[in-house]
Amino acid sequence: MNIVGVSGGLTTPSRTKALVEFVLKQMVTALPHALDLIDVAELALELGFTLARQDALPELETVLKKIETADLLVVGTPICNGSYTGLLKHLFDLVTPSRSEQGVAIIAATDRGDCNSLVLEHSLRPLLSLLGYCTVPTAVFARDDDFVDLHLAQEAVIIRARRAVGEAFRVLGLDPPFTALLVGPNPLRATHWT
Repeated sequence: MNIVGVSGGLTTPSRTKALVEFVLKQMVTALPHALDLIDVAELALELGFTLARQDALPELETVLKKIETADLLVVGTPICNGSYTGLLKHLFDLVTPSRSEQGVAIIAATDRGDCNSLVLEHSLRPLLSLLGYCTVPTAVFARDDDFVDLHLAQEAVIIRARRAVGEAFRVLGLDPPFTALLVGPNPLRATHWT
């Protein structure tokens, strides 16, 4: 199974990257898998100069192929002016939606407060759906004050992250990892995924 995390943050260090890393760490499983974390901040210069897919340098082409072949994608973004970051959108503009079978995605975002939490629903979820990903119902949203020294510290956000991972594994037809079982009873029964 190919698991890919994409952090759309443009700064280093980044709470968004910390959130994506936290979600990825909840996927500890005995199943063989490849795990990659793509940081848009590290690709910013190359992305800015790549206007079309055919212009992509080998490093960026490798990143695009990882996204296109991911079985499970975790996409996080800081909320910027009521939406995801422009370079994150540009990265996904370069992705070719040519999947033979649907991948699964978990969406996540960070912001100073709660005002923009619906960006996940009206911006990021439709974008990933257009690219052939089934996004799980639970989105993971964290405020800046949910972190302590770039470590997620808010129990409610931790529970949502684990629930999203459990949902993703169920959509993939897999038993959820142990951490996803720590959230208690899931209001979404497994029968909804069959």
